[in-house]
Amino acid sequence: MKQSFDFFVANPAGNVTGFVVWPVYPGYRPAYAKAIMEQIDTDVEQVGFISPSYDGPPLRMDMMGGEFCGNATRAYGLYSAQFLDEGGEGYIEVYVSGVDHPIYVFVNTEKNTAYVELPKAKNMEEIAIEGSTYKVVELEGITHTIIDDREEDRDFAEKALKVLKEKFHSKAYGVLFYNEKEDKMIPYVIVEGMDEFIRESSCGSGTVAMGYYLNTEEDENFQRVIHQPGGDLELKAGKDEEGNMVYSIGGPVELSEVRKVQIDIPAETVKKVKEDYLAHKKDEE
Repeated sequence: MKQSFDFFVANPAGNVTGFVVWPVYPGYRPAYAKAIMEQIDTDVEQVGFISPSYDGPPLRMDMMGGEFCGNATRAYGLYSAQFLDEGGEGYIEVYVSGVDHPIYVFVNTEKNTAYVELPKAKNMEEIAIEGSTYKVVELEGITHTIIDDREEDRDFAEKALKVLKEKFHSKAYGVLFYNEKEDKMIPYVIVEGMDEFIRESSCGSGTVAMGYYLNTEEDENFQRVIHQPGGDLELKAGKDEEGNMVYSIGGPVELSEVRKVQIDIPAETVKKVKEDYLAHKKDEE
């Protein structure tokens, strides 16, 4: 199945994200994402799907697995700001997957920067892996654990992921290797619908998880720049209207021009999506 659509690429702190500006049935999103990363741009690490309105800014952005992504939300907010008459800086209200309420992105269209405050963590726990304990931060749409006692180790990341999946139900999981001396984080992320455990260039929600890990005194003035393989993300603490500790992330975002692209989805994938859809409809009856 060949499909054409509008497409652009965003680079928030190296976490290269492709955006499909076209309504896509959720069952096809994993196939679209795979085709985009293989056929259009091999630098793309993740894909977001924008369902456009024909009157003003786009209405909604969904990540492939329905998870929440801080970097993609920042990029989507800056993209949406281009549709407004006013330039400069201000808040943009966006609707994104992984949360059930609007998110506000503070953008500056002249400096091409975007900042987003994430909702408070749902839960914080610890897990045990090979005799050591590690902090777990459950955010809306994604669950992270911070590995702070060893260098980056993909095999260990796989073990940590297995434990996370056994104990927590989430649309996405992250394993974050943190080097305190260098103040550097290396994120591994997997989302629902994709088999690959990706070493990301940066991770917005992972950066927020680091806030809960690092700011043990819950200092409202806490600020930190978290270094990551693809770039740096600014991290700032604050309090929400109910007095809960929350964190915002931000920095520069590069946006490409929107262009028309075409992908080719294998016939067997199309067949399976249709079969799954019919089976789901039958179960509802």
